[in-house]
Amino acid sequence: MNIKILFTVLLTLSTLVSAQQKKEDDSLPLEASREVTISTNEGTWMAIDVHPSGQKIVFDLLGDLYELSIQGGKAKRITEGLAFDSQPKYAPD
Repeated sequence: MNIKILFTVLLTLSTLVSAQQKKEDDSLPLEASREVTISTNEGTWMAIDVHPSGQKIVFDLLGDLYELSIQGGKAKRITEGLAFDSQPKYAPD
């Protein structure tokens, strides 16, 4: 077999393999494989911010952000998923 033909075949195969790997990499959405339910009434190393109106607070806990009335009650989760959300801040307006 001619070396030029062999080189062309190898280059073509390499390009096809590279394209297939790129296609697989593009379709790599992270999906959670399990879920854990946690119930707590306290946390540590949390960041917190007070709403400009003074009526609500926002805080981070275990990679999600929660909002809570300044008087207390049940916190409402405002972000969720695989992303690790932290250090929340309200916009001044």
